[in-house]
Amino acid sequence: MPAIRAAGGEVVAVGSRDPKRAQKMARELEIPEAHPGYEDVLAASVDCVYLPLPNSLHLPWALRALAAGKHVLCEKPLALSAEEALAMDRAARLHGRVLAEALMYRYHPRWQEALRLLRSGMIGEPRHVGGSFAFPLAPGDDYRWRAELGGGALYDVGSYLVSASRQVFSAEPLQALAMARRWHGVDVRCDLLLDFGEKGSATLGCAFERGESQWLRVEGEEGTLVIPLPFTAWTGQRVPLYLEGSPGNAGERLETPAADPYQEMADHFMRMVRALEQPLTSAREAAANLAVLDACRSSMESGVASVVMVPG
Repeated sequence: MPAIRAAGGEVVAVGSRDPKRAQKMARELEIPEAHPGYEDVLAASVDCVYLPLPNSLHLPWALRALAAGKHVLCEKPLALSAEEALAMDRAARLHGRVLAEALMYRYHPRWQEALRLLRSGMIGEPRHVGGSFAFPLAPGDDYRWRAELGGGALYDVGSYLVSASRQVFSAEPLQALAMARRWHGVDVRCDLLLDFGEKGSATLGCAFERGESQWLRVEGEEGTLVIPLPFTAWTGQRVPLYLEGSPGNAGERLETPAADPYQEMADHFMRMVRALEQPLTSAREAAANLAVLDACRSSMESGVASVVMVPG
């Protein structure tokens, strides 16, 4: 909410299936209207809606919001499959509304600087991406522990790693191999191998059962770029990048700007709404990322590598 306001937007309504919860949030965040249901928000005089709902509810409520003439900023992952994301994209185009996935790290100038350095050839052609995104999450009522709500480590944090790898290579992987440990149908740990063909490969790990771990390491033909905290560098944090050269080279520390990625995202979304243009994290881009997650989920079930079916 603060990021939306800082970007020049006005937060006018909040809705919850629990009326008391909606009223509490409205009081705390000074929101004029509190509605006892999502349908009431869609009937209110609002231009855009933000959907922070559990993953399984993204598709139905995004479709309802778009049909009601609202622009939609939806939490990641946008949907539970590439097919669902494409259905959402078709609905947005049908109703002439803007639909964006709230993948906030993509908007941080620090991530954009990392991509600029990679595109400049500083480490030569990227050949391998290694990465981890893990944190301890005790089993409980959190939707991430409920398979029917689209929980699991792959959707929650693995989606970031897959997204980053695709951007590093500026390509889609050909196939994916995934191994997971499940608890009551929920993947609490996933280890992924993505094959980008001649471009290279990515080995990625995500989990709810390990200590805090968040990093990317991009190995190129001429050097390595290390990116600590690639996904959650918050306001006020100036987290550097590190350039490593040949063995024995201590490397170079590269300073990066501090920013609020949520405010950067909200600002971009509002500009896209005003111009009715496709956002950086469009539904089509989300569908491409979900195609890789689809292949990973298929590989988890079969125990063998699965071909990535890139949306046409």
